[in-house]
Amino acid sequence: MSMSRTSLLLAACLMAPLTLVSGCKTYTSGLSGAATSGAATAEAGSFEEIQGMWDTARDSAEKLDAIIGKLEALTAASPDNQEALVLLARALYFRADGFTTDVEEKKAIWERGVTVGEAAMAADAAFKARIDKGDKPSDAVVALQKDDQMAIYWTATNLGKWARASGFSTLVKYKGYVAKMMTHCLALDETSYYAGPVRYWGAFYAVAPGFAGGDMDKSREFFEKAKGMNPEAFSTYVLYADTYAVKTQDRELFDSLLKYVIDTPSDIIPELVPEQDVEKAKAKALIEGASEKFAN
Repeated sequence: MSMSRTSLLLAACLMAPLTLVSGCKTYTSGLSGAATSGAATAEAGSFEEIQGMWDTARDSAEKLDAIIGKLEALTAASPDNQEALVLLARALYFRADGFTTDVEEKKAIWERGVTVGEAAMAADAAFKARIDKGDKPSDAVVALQKDDQMAIYWTATNLGKWARASGFSTLVKYKGYVAKMMTHCLALDETSYYAGPVRYWGAFYAVAPGFAGGDMDKSREFFEKAKGMNPEAFSTYVLYADTYAVKTQDRELFDSLLKYVIDTPSDIIPELVPEQDVEKAKAKALIEGASEKFAN
């Protein structure tokens, strides 16, 4: 997939409202041990114990905070535990996306997710060797393999959200990095995280203007492919409605996509109920605000 310089910028712009903040922000990198600085106050426990908490109790800010605290402690004690770092990056993303309303607080949590995600990528010896040699992370990412894919995915997702919320100049600074991570994710395994890489590019092609790589036919193709791969995943429907359907002013498609999410029980994917509930809330908010998105 070839993309112009301008289109790479837009690839980082898909997941959060743009905050027009002057000045370019820089996140704290996780490539030099920064992700484990500062011991957490919680007792770590075993990863298996924390995974059990995640699997059964992550449906509130308080429960997520308990999980995050234990993961912070565990990764401080075991800074190369990629499995724990990936879960921590995912937990931080979900905490900001689903249970935080203040923009500055969201940014702080997403930034932490980037730092942790990079540490998870650096737990891979091949990636770390390229970084130590002087390669940029955006170039070194191709050294990562399928078993590292969720480290890439959650780093890119947190970074896209944080950069978007931090302002245009920050978005410009990190545009290529996000795009390269998501391109590699797509190449490694397009089915990962309920067709997450496919869903991402569906949104990219919808958001980008034509001169910068936007293509509504490709957008619909990617979204329909993601739906076909994981028809129960609400996030595809919500993003499809909020990007493609709005841009094409297809109110019928918009309503049908969101109606599916609202009317379908979240436990259609039993292991993803909390995330599905968050997407259901987004769908309801989009329906309620539809008059502001459509001309008629």
